[in-house]
Amino acid sequence: MAYQIESCPPDAKHAALLSLLRRDEALSTAKLVTKRGGDGSYFLTRRKVVGRDGSIVHADHKAWLREQLAADDGDAAVTYSRLRAGEFLLTRCDITLLYIVQDRGSDSPADFVQVVVRLEEERVERAAFAVPWGPIHTLSDLEEFVEGAPVEESKRKLVGDPIYSLDSMVNVESFVSLAEECDARLRDWLRQRRYEVSDSFTRQQGESPPKAVRTHDQMFPGWDKAAPKQRRLFEDWKNSSAGRSGARFCEHWVLSLSDWTDPNNGRRHLSLVPIWTFSQRLAEVDGNKGDCYAHFGRLQTIDRRVKVPFAWYFYMLHDNRVHDRSGRRVLADAESGLLVLPEHDYRVLKSWSEEPYGF
Repeated sequence: MAYQIESCPPDAKHAALLSLLRRDEALSTAKLVTKRGGDGSYFLTRRKVVGRDGSIVHADHKAWLREQLAADDGDAAVTYSRLRAGEFLLTRCDITLLYIVQDRGSDSPADFVQVVVRLEEERVERAAFAVPWGPIHTLSDLEEFVEGAPVEESKRKLVGDPIYSLDSMVNVESFVSLAEECDARLRDWLRQRRYEVSDSFTRQQGESPPKAVRTHDQMFPGWDKAAPKQRRLFEDWKNSSAGRSGARFCEHWVLSLSDWTDPNNGRRHLSLVPIWTFSQRLAEVDGNKGDCYAHFGRLQTIDRRVKVPFAWYFYMLHDNRVHDRSGRRVLADAESGLLVLPEHDYRVLKSWSEEPYGF
């Protein structure tokens, strides 16, 4: 599959890519729901070196500098002068991440496959070598000044054809289950921890403070009461008006996933961050402004725009459109009788207030 994706010619609507993916029975109705990048925000640090005739001199500008410095017996000043006179150019490879999902149609909001495909577009972007503000003695000096002035827009030609590459393909339900297992092992480890606690006042008086041993549970009562947030996100969707309305999580949110193992202790950590798919701008809601009805009205505007009830709650869990203050305020207004929330939404919001989480 990865090799076929890389040989698929990109098109504006990515129709050929989707057609290719749908040949797999497990991705038969896959759809592109959002993309990130393509605006200069994601790019490779690696640059290609282009000669004045447009030919590719080297695929990696840093490796090129090391080789050229070695050819001059380590004399960085000579290397700089020689290469700058060569009028070389540097490219920049911009990346667009395409988020494609296959909804598996069960009652679990996490039951979908997420495919992330990278679209790489490389163009000539700038001249090699800026005028240095000081002497050049080392390779690091060469690397510091290798990026010169940007070229004119008309000269930013494509270097090769745009290409796709498979970034990841993940069964999200399996990922979340594995994250729960990792979290359970971490909690077991924390329960075994012991802390020596001493009295800070007697230490300040210069005395030898008495020490006591405390468990993690004693130090942080109720710390493991809530489920891992990787699971809570989907449970909250399912139990709230968002999921009850029939709205499918994977059509409105995708995930940035991380799988990391600590080299010091071998413990594995799986995490996720939700990314909204709504492509238009949403106004930020200030939880401190307006009376309760005006404030709640602004939250409901988000729901109407994205066409999902209680959507504002999930925007509160991540990013900067809705903040924790709004969640606490809506709960307080509901409990005082100023607002009426569906019982299932009230329970989700109440649970969040007792054990807050976010991404």
